[in-house]
Amino acid sequence: MKTLSILIAALLSTSAYASNAPEEPHIYVKGEASVTTMPDHVLLTVGITEIDKDLIAAKKQTDTTMASAISLVKKLGVDDADINAGQISIYRDNQYNRETGKQEFTGFKVSRTLTIKLSAINKYPELLQSLVNNGINEIRQTQFLASNYDELHKKAQKMAIKQAKVAAKELSDDFDVELKSLYSASLTPLDMPSTPYMRSEKVMMADSAPGNYVPDAYHAGEITISASSYAIYYID
Repeated sequence: MKTLSILIAALLSTSAYASNAPEEPHIYVKGEASVTTMPDHVLLTVGITEIDKDLIAAKKQTDTTMASAISLVKKLGVDDADINAGQISIYRDNQYNRETGKQEFTGFKVSRTLTIKLSAINKYPELLQSLVNNGINEIRQTQFLASNYDELHKKAQKMAIKQAKVAAKELSDDFDVELKSLYSASLTPLDMPSTPYMRSEKVMMADSAPGNYVPDAYHAGEITISASSYAIYYID
């Protein structure tokens, strides 16, 4: 049965097992599942950077642009709690002069960052264009997200666990052995000297799209939320 155990655990070599593996005959399996959903909000991070040898002038310009951007965002109905414009950085900017071989002071670089959570995805193109038109010169990050991500991830985890159980039953049936009790289970790979057996089919489920989703809003597409489950079962 020890030889059978090695075969079932995906044709292992004869090297010693890791500490997570039992000495008794066993199988090592993996379950995997995904849930797809549509985003219901956008997390957008933009910025403004100005360089001027006059520090006060550079800061004033960035503050003016940021104030205009915040005003635009509020006009689109974004709540104060979904606007973060607290970050600012100031440092001396130098440029290498090849003729003199020295670093020369070019000015003070002042940067401001604005992060916005926009629930009305259909307004994203309008917001983006308005920000650029009004002086924002850096688009740093755009994320289309789902507010129920944690809930869907838990759902995917439960589906992955079920798939691990099905894989264990399928593998034991294929080798005509009896599946016994569970030895170990984890949502992350176990410390094993083998690749876990996984069924060829990956379970996927589509979640309903939020009511305020607009399909042509920059073609955000679906969000895929995946989870895995690993288990070791005794066999007889």
